Formats: sequence, structure tokens, C-alpha cells
Amino acid sequence: MTEEIDDLEFFQQDFTTASEWEIFTARLEEIFHEWKLPFVNVIGNKLARNQLSTCDWMHTEEKINFADVELLIRRYTAKLEDAEGVEKTAEKKVEEGVRECQAFGDLMSLENDFSILDEKIEGELHPIARWYGLRDFVVVSPTGQSIKNESQIRILLSSVHIAVAESNCEVPVFVQVLEKSHCVFLGLCEFQSTRLSFDVVHLEKTPPPFKYLSGLLDMFKGKIGVQYEDPVSVGVRLNYRLGIFSGTSSFSGKWSSSFAPNPFSFDESDEEPEKFSVFPFGALCEPVEELILYCTWPHVADNVVIDSQTYSDFEPLQAPKWSLRARFEPLPACFLSSILEEYLHHLECKTTLSELLGDSFVGTAAAFESNPLDLLTEPKLPILTSVLPTLSRRSTRKDSQKSSGPIRDEQLMKMLYYLFPDAQEESQHPYQMAENEIYDPLKIKSASPDSLVQRLSALLAICYEYFGGYAAMAHLWMEFAQEMRYRVERCIQIPG
Repeated sequence: MTEEIDDLEFFQQDFTTASEWEIFTARLEEIFHEWKLPFVNVIGNKLARNQLSTCDWMHTEEKINFADVELLIRRYTAKLEDAEGVEKTAEKKVEEGVRECQAFGDLMSLENDFSILDEKIEGELHPIARWYGLRDFVVVSPTGQSIKNESQIRILLSSVHIAVAESNCEVPVFVQVLEKSHCVFLGLCEFQSTRLSFDVVHLEKTPPPFKYLSGLLDMFKGKIGVQYEDPVSVGVRLNYRLGIFSGTSSFSGKWSSSFAPNPFSFDESDEEPEKFSVFPFGALCEPVEELILYCTWPHVADNVVIDSQTYSDFEPLQAPKWSLRARFEPLPACFLSSILEEYLHHLECKTTLSELLGDSFVGTAAAFESNPLDLLTEPKLPILTSVLPTLSRRSTRKDSQKSSGPIRDEQLMKMLYYLFPDAQEESQHPYQMAENEIYDPLKIKSASPDSLVQRLSALLAICYEYFGGYAAMAHLWMEFAQEMRYRVERCIQIPG
């Protein structure tokens, strides 16, 4: 017997249910509306030269999923100046019934054909802005693995086409496909009844005809589809890189790449005040990593130049415009920072003067052992036990004038005369300080310029670097402390 078959038992597909592709396309369109891309009617001013390379960029992003692929939708917008003037100009054009597309105007601008930034450094100008000179665009890229399947690429591009058409988006939208390192972006831009497609071809090896201007012009003219008779405006730039600077030694002023033990001669005939407070300045090694020379022909008609396999008019010496760019090491080691870091690090040293100077400190130790408050309490008529140590210290001090520290006597005396210029009748280093300086409680807490503290700090750093390290600093500090104590005990004014 023939059994009756109920049609209701079979699965019936509901075509009213949205598929994953339709949901993705609708979500993409919603993002365009949330970012107000269909309402970008403000046409900015004409881009200045290299403005896209020097301005800041704003990023707006959103993540969506399509099938098992997570996609990142990111909008790049250049932050340009004179926004108020642009809005007034746009309102005036709208009142006149004139509508323009920002992307079309940027594509025809010749001021940003060549970027001044280096594509090797991360975080610099996006390749799309560098290639096309666009100030506002959207990029759809996978967050994980690259999209290499041709069918997936076509489905993704069709979704972008539908979302752009349904939302009336006038901002160019690109899709990143294939390997991310290849920077292959496919996109489109629609304005009223005009659609502009962006295609990129990645070749492992450049065909010989496309290495020259003649072959490139033939290819692009063939893509137009109609005979083009007007001359084509061409911009050409040749780059030459020089990178032999890495690893070479450098010099800074009269100092070589390694610190000299004593760069100060302290000659009697050549005593300059700057020698006592000058620090070496410059890099320990060559800071220039690479030099790039740009030879540019900004605007040339194709019918007045020849560039083929047999002959080329693009000779670097004949270029109308030359420019040079230097790339530096990110954090080169420098003389001044090295000295200051070591100087600040050694301020916490707990070593005593006797440990640093040894026998040189024995002759002056007795002067530090006495208590300065004894001058207030001892009787007016000194007893013999208090006079004998003083006499012994005087004889020892006289004998210790010939210092056995790391700093020579003539150098040490000149340093002390620099710190205490009133000790000389005709001083060459008087303090140049304002007598009536206005007190400012909000200023940075630091020593005044050309003060005693400032001169002493500079001399201590120089002594550490050039005259024997810790021992030289201790030697100068010991002599400075003795001079200060001598002046305080005898009520002598302290300069600076």
C-alpha cells in the first residue's frame, strides 16, 4: 500500500530569517551611521605640503564578527587646524547648492604625493594616507590570521559595497587582505553617481617594463579604456640611503669619544671662567643611524621627459629639488647625561673622607675633631692644654699646604679662588648675582645662577670625572669645608 506522506514532516527553510552575511552587512551599516559617515559634508581646506605627515591622527574603532573571523573596523581622521573656517565655508557651499567629495579633492592634491616619514618606524603615517593622500578613511582588517581565501575576500568586499551604498557613505572604505606585511588594501569610495575603486597588486618581482616611467604610463593608460591624449602630470622622487654611521666613533667639541683624564690645562696665560663650569656635551657614539637624500621632480609632464631602459632624464644632479633627512638612534648614550647620572648616584655614598683620602686626610683630621661650640664656652684666658693642640694644628696646616691628594696644588688653588673670589685682590671670577632679587615662593627650589652652591656642584662633578673620581671629590670637599670653617670662625663674609 502506498503510505500517505505528510509534507509537514519535511524541513521547511524560513527565508525570512537573516543569515550571518546579512547580519554582518547590517552591523557594518550601523557602525557607519554611528560614526556619522553619511553626514560628512564639511569639505576641508586644501592640504598643505607634508601636512598629513606632520599632523596628529584620531582613531575610532569597533570589533565585529563574521562567521569565525573577528574584524576590526577602524577610522583614521587627520586632526587639521582651522576647523571653524572650514565649517563656515562648507555652510556657504551648501547654501549655494554646491556639493563636493573630500576624498576626490584629496586624491587630486599634489602637495602630499611624497611622505617625509619612514615606513620602517611603527606608529607613523598609514600606508593608505601615504599612497593616496587621504585625510579620512575606514579600514576593515582581521584581528587574527590574514584573509587569503578568494571567496572570503569577495564576500567581504560585497558586504562593504552594500553597506556603503545603503548608508550613502562618502568616506573611502578599505579591506586589508592577504599577508598583513604586504599592505594590500582593496576599497571603494562612492559619491552621488560616481564609484571609485582602489586596487593593489603585490608582485614578488617587478617586471622590467614597470621599472621605468614609460612602462607605467602605458599600463595606466591601458586601464582607462579610452584614448587619452592630454599630457600626464608626473611626480618623481629618487631616494638614496647612506647607513655607514652605525658603530663609528664620534667627537664632541674638543673631547674625544672617551673621557679625557684632564681636559683643563689651567695655564696662567689662558685662564677662562668657562673652564670651571663647562661640561662635555654630545653623544658617546655616532647618533646618526641613517641619512636619506631625496631628489624630487614635483610636477613634470610626461611628454617632456624620457625614462626607459635605454635612456633616462631623471638624473639626481638635474633634480630641481633636493632634501636630506637624518634618522637618529632612539636613545643614544650622551656625555652630559652619563656624568649627571653618575654624579647623582654617588651622592648617597657613605664612605668617609679618611677612607677615600687615606694619609692625605690625617693632617686635617685634628681640625675636624674639635668642637666649634668650644669657642663659646672656653675661658677668655686659654689654658695650656687648649693652646698646644692649636699650635700643633697650625704647624700641621702649614705643612699640609702641599696637598698629597689627587688634585695638584695649582689646580686646587685655582678652584678655591673660583669658589671664593674675594680671596684674591684682582679676582677673575667675581659672582654675577642680582643684589635685590624678588622672592618667588612658587619657583623651582634650586640654587641661584652663578652662586656658590652652583659653582661647587659643577666643580664636584668635574672633579669626579676628570681628576680622580671619589678621591678628587673628597679632596675638593675637604678643602672647601676647611675654608668655610675658617670663615665662619672668624666672621668672614661668604661670597655667592
